[in-house]
This record gives sequence, C-alpha cells and structure tokens, in this order.
Amino acid sequence: MKLAVAALLLTFVTAVTAGFVVYHFMANLSEKMKSAFPAQTLELVSKSINNTCLTVYVRSFASVNVKVVEAYVNGEPCNLKESVVISSGEVGIIHLHYEYRKGETYTVRIV
Repeated sequence: MKLAVAALLLTFVTAVTAGFVVYHFMANLSEKMKSAFPAQTLELVSKSINNTCLTVYVRSFASVNVKVVEAYVNGEPCNLKESVVISSGEVGIIHLHYEYRKGETYTVRIV
C-alpha cells in the first residue's frame, strides 16, 4: 500500500513539474514569435474611388518589404488583381475591386 501511494505521489509531482516546464516553454516561444513577426506600419497617403475600384496609396514605415496578400471591404474578401509589395519608405498602390455605391461608408482592412 505504501508503495502504491508513493508511486501515485511521484506520478503527480512529475506531471505538475512537466506542466510547469511546458507552460514556460510555450510562453517564451509565443513572446519570441511576436518579436520575430511584428506588425508593420502603413500610412494612408491618399485614395480615389469610382463604382468598381477603390485605389489606395499607402506608405510603408516597416524595416522590411511589406507584401499585401488580402484585403477586406466591410468584412468581405476583396478581389486583388495583383499582389503588391511595398518597400520601406515607398508608396504602394493597391486597387480594391468591389461594387461601390455613392453615399455609402466602407470599412477597408488590408492584410
């Protein structure tokens, strides 16, 4: 009986220690990933719109090239005709094709 209790306590201590080690490893890994892939800053320079296309001019303040891979208008995926890569300090042109209506407000998110 004493041996079974000792084995159970040893198993419990081992599981708690392993959980502690895994928790700290994952916490450190997630912090490293945040610094490895930081959010990059874009500035809206200007925009123009017609019935089918919103043209957005953005400047990149990132230390690396920024590639625009997706865009959303009012939460819906928007059709990007070409991929856009913006160098540091440069202005990039993004064409967002969508059905726009005069007098409506649109929320645009660029990823």
